Order: sequence, then structure tokens, then C-alpha cells
Amino acid sequence: MVKYHLTMLKIVSIMKKYVIKEIYKRILNRIYNPFLYTNIKPQTLELQKNDKCLVIAPHPDDESIGCGGILKLYADNFSVISLTHGNKNDIRYSEMHKAMSFAGIKELIMLNLQDKDIISGQKKFNEINISEYDYIFIPYIFDQHKDHKAVSILLNEKLKDKNHKKNLKIAFYEVWSTINMPQYYVNITSVAEDKKKMINFHKSQIAVKNYADKILGLNSYRGLLRNLGAVESFSVLDVNDFQNIVPKIVFNAI
Repeated sequence: MVKYHLTMLKIVSIMKKYVIKEIYKRILNRIYNPFLYTNIKPQTLELQKNDKCLVIAPHPDDESIGCGGILKLYADNFSVISLTHGNKNDIRYSEMHKAMSFAGIKELIMLNLQDKDIISGQKKFNEINISEYDYIFIPYIFDQHKDHKAVSILLNEKLKDKNHKKNLKIAFYEVWSTINMPQYYVNITSVAEDKKKMINFHKSQIAVKNYADKILGLNSYRGLLRNLGAVESFSVLDVNDFQNIVPKIVFNAI
């Protein structure tokens, strides 16, 4: 009788393991199978001569790290806003102006929001006039920096006033985190060295980390997909999709 019970316990144990394994396998299949058959081939992001574009950088240097190449290639199309000065002694303010001057950017605004607390700057952020822009470039929504994430939240609130073009596009760029499925890219091979110089104008930051080599390594890797020397990758959404996504994401770090 004892042997019978032990045998039954073993059978039940084996069955439980099998059932759990099957359930686990089915869950994983439901999660991952859609990606197995998804093959997004990024397309060239082609800006037209009259396209007006805005890069919003949380801090001085984010614009050069994420968009240095496209800024240099299409300087006449772009305005740049840095939400913070980066510190209290204006060193980063000066560095930012040098980098943007080298890129050929004619319009640069620095809002001086609180570094590491950008999320509290909604009122001042709402003063930004976005009515004439066709593209607004911001850090990737899943970027691993709370100030970078905050830009999506601030912009989402700003868009509620409807004071923007109907065809406005929101383009995410890469700083601290890579975009998992970028739909667009810009070939920056011809201006890769210029991008490096732009980043290196931010001397106070490269003294801490070698941002230029790191991000250009990513740009070079991204270029493999299209057999190009270096590309910047972007994820582009229309306003409706952007506004549907942002409220559904919980930003625990903010």
C-alpha cells in the first residue's frame, strides 16, 4: 500500500512538471511567436526641404549623441531646445552653443528646467511653440534615464492643446537605450566624424565617459543592416499613436 502511494505521488509529480512545462511553453510561444514572423526593414527617413523639425534634448549633449548626424546633414531644417542647462555654472550652456554652432543650427533655446527633475517643468514646457513643426525628435520612450522618459510625458500633455500640425510626427532617438525595432534610419557615414566633434564639444561630459566612441559604435553596428558605414536609427509615430502609448506606460523611475 505504501509503495502504491509512493508510485502515485511520483506519477502526480511527473504530471505536474509536464503540465507546468507545457503551460510555460505555450505562454512563451504566445509572447514570442509574433516576433519570429516580424521582420521590420527600416526605411530611409527622408526629410523634405520645407520640413520643419525640432529636437528636444533633456540635457546639453543628448541632441548630439542621439541626433548629431541628422542635425549636421539637415541643419537648415532643425531647431533645438535643451530643457536644462545641465548645471549651475553655465559650462554646459557654453558647450551646447559651440556644438550647435558647429552643426550649423541657427535656432537654439535653453529652458533651464531643473536637472534630474524635468518632470516638474510642465508649465514652462507648455510655453514651447510647436505649431509649425512637422517632426519633433525626443529620447526613446523606454530610455533608462528618468529625465529622458519625462520628455514623453511632458510632450503628451502639451499635445492636448491641439496646437500642432495634423501630420506632426514624433521621432524617438537613441541615447541611453537602444530602440528595439526602429522603422527609420538616416545614413550619417559622411558626417560621422562631425558628429564625434559635436559630442566632444561637451568636454565636461566626455571627461566622465567616452560618449563619442560608444554611440558611434552603435551607429556603426546599426549600419550593418543596410551595409552602410554608420546610421542613426529612429522610431516614428503619428500624434494619435504617441498619445495612445504614453498613458499606458508606467514610469516607475519618475
